[in-house]
Amino acid sequence: MSDSWKTSSLGSLSPEESRLAEDVAAVGRIEAVKTVLRLLLKTTGLRLGVVARVTAESWTCCAVLDEVNFGIKPGDTLAVATTFCSTVRGMMAPLLVNHASQDPRFATHPAPKLYGIESYIAVPVYRRDGSFFGVMCALDPRPADLTEDKLEVFRHLGELIGYQLEQLDELGRRDAQLFSAQEAAQLREQLIGIVSHDLRNPLNAITLSAATLLRRTDLDDRARSGLGRILESANRANRLIRDLLDFTQARMGKTLPVKPQAMDLQVIAQQVVAEVSLAAPERRFEVEGPHDVWGSWDSDRISQVLTNLLTNAVQYSPPGTPIRVKTEAEERGVVLSVSNEGPPIPAQVLPGLFEPMTRGTDGGGERRSIGLGLFIVDQIVRAHGGSVEVVSTHDAGTTFRVRLPRDAQR
Repeated sequence: MSDSWKTSSLGSLSPEESRLAEDVAAVGRIEAVKTVLRLLLKTTGLRLGVVARVTAESWTCCAVLDEVNFGIKPGDTLAVATTFCSTVRGMMAPLLVNHASQDPRFATHPAPKLYGIESYIAVPVYRRDGSFFGVMCALDPRPADLTEDKLEVFRHLGELIGYQLEQLDELGRRDAQLFSAQEAAQLREQLIGIVSHDLRNPLNAITLSAATLLRRTDLDDRARSGLGRILESANRANRLIRDLLDFTQARMGKTLPVKPQAMDLQVIAQQVVAEVSLAAPERRFEVEGPHDVWGSWDSDRISQVLTNLLTNAVQYSPPGTPIRVKTEAEERGVVLSVSNEGPPIPAQVLPGLFEPMTRGTDGGGERRSIGLGLFIVDQIVRAHGGSVEVVSTHDAGTTFRVRLPRDAQR
């Protein structure tokens, strides 16, 4: 890390610096900002995500997710002219840079020279009144191969941050302590609407386009492989959005909705394993259990549970080892278990494993999640009146065991 990056935090504050400090604090109060940054890093593969307040005179870090140990923290400032964010502010438009030192537009720019930044993707962040606030960006010392469609995802998430800033301003004007529970719930509902509608629309367009192109018969192997990766990434982003929506609803104190109907758990297990194996063809999946395991559950939700557990197993088990799915019938219910080999989950992590933003280990590589999968599993199982537990040892590996009553609670 260049010493140019190691700037001092705000100390004795002038009026302008006080306003900047208030903006930093405002972004810090947005509960979803870290989740949004995790989603951006997951979507792009870049390793440093920042929401920055950008003015004509200064660049101030408001929120950061740092996976490359740059050392920057909220409140740190930079000379604005040395950042790519200055370009975004000047253009009032998104910016995508894949290899700065080889890009004629930025080969002499201070960012790659001072900070070693090669890849950068960003969108401007506006308050709802249209005033410019700053920039939301992801960046990395490594060159990247990002495409323009990633900017659409950034744009919608940038609107989400801007919307939240406006709501925080409104809360301050009306005194947050007196804000009624009904009005707060309405704001949360609006937030859910933004994520579910505005962000899903471009993803659905990407999914539909990729699936349509894959049906063509004149594609070579390289094109077909590339389209397959696009489709897999879009599907993964849709699953992340669904997890975010479920997380928000659970945080509002609501039980996740379930629509029970008669179904065979073994059939669902076979279907989900087949779908997950397409995304992880290098892994071996085994399914065992009786052919008829009937009960009344929400098939979509149970599929979501099993998908999250299988994705977790793929992330945290050694390559070449099998992943086993087992269904069992009991007197009053059924048991669905997913087992994988590999190092056990640390004992100190187990008690909070089903809390949001928690991972069993620091591993997982490129497939790592934003840490909501097991939380959503627990919430869905609770909504069915069931329970989930985990056993993890050196000898036996890790097994997640879901217990469900025959007739789910509505």
